[in-house]
Amino acid sequence: MSRSCVLSLLLVALCSSISNAFIAPVSRLPASISPPAERTALKAIDIVEPSYNLAAGSLGLGLIFGIPGSPLKSRVTAILGGIPLTLFALFLAYQTTTLRFTFDESNFSLVKSSGESTGENVVVGGENVWGYDKFVNYDFFPSQSFPILVYFKETQTPAEYWNIGPGESANSEEALAKGAVPGQVHFFPAIGNSNQLLNGFEKHNCAKIE
Repeated sequence: MSRSCVLSLLLVALCSSISNAFIAPVSRLPASISPPAERTALKAIDIVEPSYNLAAGSLGLGLIFGIPGSPLKSRVTAILGGIPLTLFALFLAYQTTTLRFTFDESNFSLVKSSGESTGENVVVGGENVWGYDKFVNYDFFPSQSFPILVYFKETQTPAEYWNIGPGESANSEEALAKGAVPGQVHFFPAIGNSNQLLNGFEKHNCAKIE
C-alpha cells in the first residue's frame, strides 16, 4: 500500500473518531417518519443517528490533495487522490443523508431516511433486515474508536450466497480453522454513529467472536 493511501486512511479515521464524541445518543424514530408497513405493530424503533464524519474526512483529504500550493499537491496526487477522494466523499454524504440503520425488538435493518424499506439487497437478494439471533459476529475496522468500516456476519441469508465477494475468504477452511463461524459477510462504511451501533448490537445480544 502506498504512503499516500496509508495517510488517507489514518486521517479519515482520526476525523471520524474526533467527531464521534459530539454526536447525540440513539433517538426514537420521529413521529413524522413511518416505519415499513410490516413493522408498524412494533412498539419502538431505535434509529442510529447519521454520521458525516467519514464523508467530511474524505472531502478534507480530497481538498488537501487538490488545493493549489499544498505540499501534497501534484497532477499525479490530484488524479490518484484528490479527485477520487472528493467523489467518494460526495457518495458517502449522499448515502449518509438517504440511509439509516435501525434496531427494533427483533431485527437490525437498513432503511431509507423516510423509514421506508430499501428493497432487496443488490448482491444476495432479500430485504435488508436481519434477526439478532442470526448474527454470528460483528466488528469495526480499523477499530471501534477509529471506524471506517462496520462489519457483521449472519446466517439468515441462504447458505448458497455465503461465498459471494468477501465471503469466500471469510468462510474458507483456513478462516474456519482459526475460529471463524460460517455465514454471510456484510461490510458498510461508518455512515452511522459507531457508538450507537455498538450499543445496539450489545443491547440486543448480537453474537460476537472475541
